Amino acid sequence: MINEILDLAVIESGRLSLSPESVSLAEVMSECQAMMEPQAQQRGIGMTFPRFADDAPIFVKADRTRLKQIVINLLSNAIKYNRERGTVVVSCTVSAPKRVRISVADTGAGLPPEKLAQLFQPFNRLGQEAGAVAGTGIGLVVTKRLAELMEGVLGVESTVGSEACSGAN
Repeated sequence: MINEILDLAVIESGRLSLSPESVSLAEVMSECQAMMEPQAQQRGIGMTFPRFADDAPIFVKADRTRLKQIVINLLSNAIKYNRERGTVVVSCTVSAPKRVRISVADTGAGLPPEKLAQLFQPFNRLGQEAGAVAGTGIGLVVTKRLAELMEGVLGVESTVGSEACSGAN
């Protein structure tokens, strides 16, 4: 929690230093999968990740550590707010020249439009404050700001009672 607050403070102050480099998306996804698999298994959540062709690797220009932080936070939320024995599906597609879309879809309950409008407000847990899921309400705010600092976009699509999807370009 303290690290998230510190990250947000540094980002908001404009003092966050990024080290953009050419990053293998296959490597980052593999590392994130290995880190999040135990959490998913505890809840019986099945995770599916993209397979990358050896002959057509995908590289993105990003700060490797911050890109992993983005993916891990999206996966963490997809696992935490999913249903027991649900699924999380990660996909990566080239969406435009020099743009890659990373999508994280889950089988959670979804969010109504009025809650979606509040999703990226700091410290807003969307009514989950008394729930069993721990959190600060700033993880997605930090994630969105990090994506923007690396010239990306973070958005969400959700339908109540249907799969939710978070995506970063």
